Amino acid sequence: MIFLYFMIGLLASTIGAIAGIGGGVFMKPILDFLGHYPIGTIGVLSSTTVLGMSTVSLWTKRRDLKTMDKIQAILLASGSVIGGLLGKSIFTSLLAYGWVGVIQTSFLIIIFSAVFVYVQYKDKFPSYHIENKWIILLVGLILGLLSAFLDIGGGPHNIAILSLLFALDTKKAGLYSIFIIFFSQLSSLFITSVTVDLGSYNLTMLPGMVIGGILGGLIGSRLAKWLSIEQVDLIFKLIIISLLILNLYNLIVAL
Repeated sequence: MIFLYFMIGLLASTIGAIAGIGGGVFMKPILDFLGHYPIGTIGVLSSTTVLGMSTVSLWTKRRDLKTMDKIQAILLASGSVIGGLLGKSIFTSLLAYGWVGVIQTSFLIIIFSAVFVYVQYKDKFPSYHIENKWIILLVGLILGLLSAFLDIGGGPHNIAILSLLFALDTKKAGLYSIFIIFFSQLSSLFITSVTVDLGSYNLTMLPGMVIGGILGGLIGSRLAKWLSIEQVDLIFKLIIISLLILNLYNLIVAL
């Protein structure tokens, strides 16, 4: 079974690195679908794998990082750390309730539906270039909070919000998104390690998933360099559709 989890980590992280959406956005619903582990264990498996993927992705894109607006990037990362801590604290406090998984899945469906509408009619939406530091910090906080609470380590909403508010193309937004994901997952795992007894979790699949996440980060980052913005946009749309179908199925089964 460890090979199955390795492949989940590998494929989800490869797609996530290409589109800049993390990978947890695929891992979370797939692990929910398999039903082998409780929601708390799934969160640790997903978050750790995403952290491995985002670390490798940032390393391979270290030259591209120099092109980022440093103040903007620092504010987004700082906000994502605060958001990651808040999101994981909220999630941990609700673990005892059986309905938290349904809430997560419902949120994902709403978010992905909104992102799909935005992507389909992107040209009809105004494009902003926000420079207010407090708003930039708030955007990072919201993205970090969503990532940590939903246990997805990012997602298509990162790309949509960054594109809308900072006038970024899909590839550039993906770079900022991976940057935010790294810091939100780092803070998320920190709060988990100090508030939860990890020894009570069955993490036998974790090494396989993390190795898959690291390899996926390497492969996806390399592939992203060869793809055009149009190709990344197409992959992005296909990802949203597949995620909507998967989460709708999980919600129907859960209800």
